[in-house]
Amino acid sequence: MATPLSARPYLSGFEALSAQERAQLHPDAVPFQLAAALTTAKETTKGRSRGVVICLHGFTAMPYGVGPVARAIAQQGLDVVAPLLPGHGWRDRPVQEREIAKITPDRLLAAARDEVRRAREQYDFVAMYGDSMGGAIALILAAEGLLDACAVTAPALQLPFRGAVLARYLGWLNFSIPKRLNRRFYAPCYEFENARAGRVLWRLSRRAKAGLEQITCPVFVAHSHADRTIAYQAAEWVRDRVAGPVELQWFDRSGHVLPLDVEGPAVATAISQFFQQQFSQQQFFRPLESPTPQSLATAKPKQLESKSRLGDQPWSGGPETTAIDFAFS
Repeated sequence: MATPLSARPYLSGFEALSAQERAQLHPDAVPFQLAAALTTAKETTKGRSRGVVICLHGFTAMPYGVGPVARAIAQQGLDVVAPLLPGHGWRDRPVQEREIAKITPDRLLAAARDEVRRAREQYDFVAMYGDSMGGAIALILAAEGLLDACAVTAPALQLPFRGAVLARYLGWLNFSIPKRLNRRFYAPCYEFENARAGRVLWRLSRRAKAGLEQITCPVFVAHSHADRTIAYQAAEWVRDRVAGPVELQWFDRSGHVLPLDVEGPAVATAISQFFQQQFSQQQFFRPLESPTPQSLATAKPKQLESKSRLGDQPWSGGPETTAIDFAFS
């Protein structure tokens, strides 16, 4: 008998769901896997890329939100998987409220680590892209030495005032309040904020920020000075504290949800080119006598010592935006 979806730790991008299982999820919450548009140098004897990027969505969001970046990465010659994190993506409102209140930092991090473990069994190069909360998780895993490269957009290293108050002082309680929703473009998400789940995000943000100095793999960070959800200083913390090379780019015509906003195509292109460059430079494609999946699962990512500031240009001002005004995202 199949395990009920609600009993699974998370939904991996490496596993297909049945039609019955998909029917329990929001249509834009289904995990997905994309095959690379391969070039000869990156093919294996099985015709697969030797590199993969795991894409993590944001808080109360869905894999749809990382779709533009995922598709751009696949076009650059890397495979892509986008899991559905615990507590997210349910179709029915009562189930949404029940499941989001069950999440913990350990559950979210365990899901991301397990996706990395699955990837290491198949690929030489394993990287991660995360948006907002997904960015905080990606930075935590990078600090643990689990990734060969990491890219984040608007990483949730500090919550907005409303979210921080709700999480810090009322996060012990399980209640939900309506969310102020974006009306400028389609960005599927839960239409409420849960105090208990918000505290989980607050704890993740603090942990991610505290571990920045431990990150040695290459990092790409994109943010907007006009982001009203996660302060732009989060990107500067990544730039200033990460030990490895950092590339920072600003997209100031956008708000918080960079992949879906007006500059989404440019964001996706920048991230995909970053990963393709890292994959090529680290030379993770090998001849036929490449290591076994068992050795790949325990391999340490290559560490770089240089520090770069590519794309870090001072802000010259930008338009106000009414992008998603989540207390959390």
